[in-house]
Amino acid sequence: MLIDRDASDAEVARIRAHFGERPALPPQTRVIKLTSGSTGKPKGILTTEENLLADCEQICATMQIHADDVNFGAIPLSHSYGFSNLVMPLVVQGTPMVISNDYLPQTIIDSCNRYRCTVLPGIPMMFDHLASTENGRFSTVRTFISAGAPLTPSTSRRFRERFGAAIHSFYGCSECGGISYDRLGAAAERGSVGSAMNGVTISIRDSRLIVRSNSVALGYWQDSFEPFARGEFITDDLAEMRDDEVALIGRASELINAAGKKINPREIEHIILQIDGVRQVKVYGEPAGARGEVVAAAIVATPEVTREQVRAFCRERLSLHKVPRIVKLIERIPVDERGKIRRSALAEL
Repeated sequence: MLIDRDASDAEVARIRAHFGERPALPPQTRVIKLTSGSTGKPKGILTTEENLLADCEQICATMQIHADDVNFGAIPLSHSYGFSNLVMPLVVQGTPMVISNDYLPQTIIDSCNRYRCTVLPGIPMMFDHLASTENGRFSTVRTFISAGAPLTPSTSRRFRERFGAAIHSFYGCSECGGISYDRLGAAAERGSVGSAMNGVTISIRDSRLIVRSNSVALGYWQDSFEPFARGEFITDDLAEMRDDEVALIGRASELINAAGKKINPREIEHIILQIDGVRQVKVYGEPAGARGEVVAAAIVATPEVTREQVRAFCRERLSLHKVPRIVKLIERIPVDERGKIRRSALAEL
């Protein structure tokens, strides 16, 4: 809000009354990241210079990204993933990046080879398309990183078989930066998202994943400041530890409330994916009045798969209240530009 310096006190008061007085932000705030707003009004995530530098140092140290590497920028720089993995390494240690607005698989391969890119951060949808290409090989990329949405075991396996290189899963969130990274590769095929990043401590409390790090933001900003505990963030993700790796088993906000019973949709998805011909599935809750929600499943499958087959398969392996009452056979799962599933679009199908 700009106010003419020659405005009278009365004019200033009238303008401020019309637009509202903006409360002061914490003075150490440097960048405000916006949440997606998928579950309501977007919130601002207030981050400090210390948070941004810590996240960048942890990412570069864990992923072995150096100043003489070349990042390929095929993810939006405005998203937290692109900002942390592409913009900050450039600013902090001078790691160059090649930016492309053409996401065709063959173009990605050709551009990486032409500019001798060594690190390729992408999203699962990009790697799925790359795994389907018949021509071309990566000649200089040594590290393939997938984040932004869950990487499926089939995409991980197909890509590895096609290019002879493993995809490294990266898991994080805007509130605390990078959380875990798959140093070995192919973690999706092991059912995990790797182990804790350098400088990050993780624990589990009531199935919720807790993150402690210098990269944890100050807190949320909406109509007022909602601070996080210093250096600690309680994620919405439900997780368990398998050896030294983190396995995500669902999200607290996605639990289905069916007549008072809490249902984890990941359990049902795991069962449905065992049906021959099923390629993708998303289980979620649809409103059902006084009952709360009913279990719904949106499925991408071959023409041989039927709704009754899905229900029968689930009845043999799940409690009755977990069997999908609504089964939608669709051509593709609706996703946004980051490859994340659009739940509102599923309900409208």
